[in-house]
Amino acid sequence: MERCDVSFPSSNTHCAAWVYRPEESAGPVPCIVMSHGYSLTRHDGLSSYAEALVRSGAAVLVYDHRYFGDSGGRPRQLVSLSAQHRDRQAAIAFARQLDGIDPQRIILWGYSLSSGSAITAAVNDEAVAGIILLCPLVDGLARAKMVLRKTPRTVAWSAGQVLASVVRARTVPVTAKLPTMATMNLPGEADGFTALVSPASPWRNEARAAAFSATLPLYRPVKYGRELRCPILIQVANRDTTTSTSAARKLAQQARGAELKTYDLNHWEPFDPQNVMHIVADQSAWLQRNVRTAS
Repeated sequence: MERCDVSFPSSNTHCAAWVYRPEESAGPVPCIVMSHGYSLTRHDGLSSYAEALVRSGAAVLVYDHRYFGDSGGRPRQLVSLSAQHRDRQAAIAFARQLDGIDPQRIILWGYSLSSGSAITAAVNDEAVAGIILLCPLVDGLARAKMVLRKTPRTVAWSAGQVLASVVRARTVPVTAKLPTMATMNLPGEADGFTALVSPASPWRNEARAAAFSATLPLYRPVKYGRELRCPILIQVANRDTTTSTSAARKLAQQARGAELKTYDLNHWEPFDPQNVMHIVADQSAWLQRNVRTAS
């Protein structure tokens, strides 16, 4: 396969990306537009999925959100859901104009938090051919309730950070083990980041997340389930304690033509090499059935 470094404009900045292409193709191929979850970069495990999916006959565009990784944007490490939604739309537009890509066969791929931008982009773009969601975070209210139930101190700390940011913008740790405060410190989350982040990754354990934390309970892409018209594959880790598996199942019930796959994994284990091929095999089979990719 071939991989090349590219970048595409998004609003007043740019997003850094990789484009993976199959070595041989009989004509224009589908393109999977792939982005990572909260604060993570394209260097953190996505290449395993991109390389495997290319073998199914599709091209893959893997990009960093603005403010993170190799992409542009200031201030750095800013978590802005609205900006990430614009980046997803810009990535779709860029993929459609690439040579050798079928613009009618764009598939959106999201892990955890980035599943939301995949859903909203598909709702607003009827030409999207399909969506693949892995361990999706589709209900911010359910996530907030999980944190309140398990670590109420973290909720109080987050509220304090939101108030402090009114006076002076600041970064906070992305993850840590309790009793250290961070935006993601439920049991297993710090170890999950450690296992997932590549030693060569530009990922940083800090984020400007005050606005994100304040509005998370209002972030509920699950409510758009009945508006989705394209095929959707939802892959749920049954032992996921970071996102709401019940919300993901609700999305699968409401979205017309949705297919649900479950795995005996936690939120982070889909990136273990021993699990990638099993999960990708389901993604590839779904692509062949729904988007006419080559074997």
